[in-house]
Amino acid sequence: MNDFRVLFMISLAAVLAPLLNRLPALTRTPLVAIELALGVILGPSVTGLVSIDQTIDFLKELGLVFLFFQAGFEARRHEISVPALRLGAKYWLFAFGLAVVFAGALYLAGLVNNIVLLAIILPTTAFGVLIPILKQGGEMGTRFGDYLLGAAAFGELGPLLFASIALATEKHHFHQAFFSLLFLSLAIASTLLLIRFLPRLRVDRLADWLAHTGVFPVRAAVLVLLGYVALANNFGMETVAGAYAAGLVVAVLESTTRDTSLEDRLTSIGSGFLIPVFFIASGITCDLHALASDGASIAQFVVFCAAFLLIRLIPLFFYADVLTGADLPALAMMTAATLPLVVAISYLGEQSGQLRPDTATALVGAALMTVTLFPGLAQWLRAQQPDSPAVVLIVRVSSALASAGATCYVALEAATTRLASRRFRER
Repeated sequence: MNDFRVLFMISLAAVLAPLLNRLPALTRTPLVAIELALGVILGPSVTGLVSIDQTIDFLKELGLVFLFFQAGFEARRHEISVPALRLGAKYWLFAFGLAVVFAGALYLAGLVNNIVLLAIILPTTAFGVLIPILKQGGEMGTRFGDYLLGAAAFGELGPLLFASIALATEKHHFHQAFFSLLFLSLAIASTLLLIRFLPRLRVDRLADWLAHTGVFPVRAAVLVLLGYVALANNFGMETVAGAYAAGLVVAVLESTTRDTSLEDRLTSIGSGFLIPVFFIASGITCDLHALASDGASIAQFVVFCAAFLLIRLIPLFFYADVLTGADLPALAMMTAATLPLVVAISYLGEQSGQLRPDTATALVGAALMTVTLFPGLAQWLRAQQPDSPAVVLIVRVSSALASAGATCYVALEAATTRLASRRFRER
């Protein structure tokens, strides 16, 4: 199929998506969900108008890289508060523990063939997807937005780290796991060094001058992005990890200037072209026929849809003192919205034989449902009156699950304390 024809059809869908998003019935639907749906319509699952070849597949991967680049850039710029990050870390770790238990149960039942990779995928959060949703809803800078971004940040960083190591060790290339950790250490160290020492170097005048030289800042940012992506690839990590680190570094460099146009220029490249290509192409490659024709895939799809949300509802007790009412289940629904990492990790797991094709298809399908339904449902829930029957029911169910999670957490903490005390006495 002609590459330009395919790219034209994808561009047409990218133009239609924001127009459809203005319709009253779709105003609460995330833009990326509409893009995915249009991709499914264009693909073999519905009309068969478009199929993906190597050229479009490369653009899709480039769009994924730019998505995580923007996510890293946004994570640095929005300065998430320390309390939000602290609670986000606890929230994600508890959700990860639940995912391990859940994946282990599915493994014993014979539904999946890999515990670790599934446990990493289930608690992922689409940080880059939530940013435009929060902006669209006017939630940036609010209490709810701050705690949501704190949870989402770990829902993205944690799986990025664990997946790179898990994919390396499963291949019995333990040196790759070491190199993955080395790359992450270098990325974190370079970011922290820039944050600490860049203001002392008195480069603000040079940076301001460069910012006003037209295209140079954009070219420099893309150079940093490609450099980190190439470095991550050489260290045995996935490219999205390098893209996220590059976003953090570019955000630090951009903060030294008084010019704020770089973010707008990068957004024009990413959100204007490359990122829609990723989401629409992901919809095109979604094989609904394989999902609907296999009973095991349907069962996995239903179970995964429930698991994505359930492991986020149970740890809500961590936020009981800072959020109330409908904000609690809304936070769980928002953090359960995921797709980019699920697509990336599922693809890599399937390629390496760590995930069966039916499991990978069911995971991507369930992730597609989460990003399509959960954010809109969360926004609808928070817009309702607190005493409406639907809100009361959802809040009560969420509170019951959170209470059960709190009980398990207290019991686990007590058991850990007793075990530590016993070992101390034995010594």
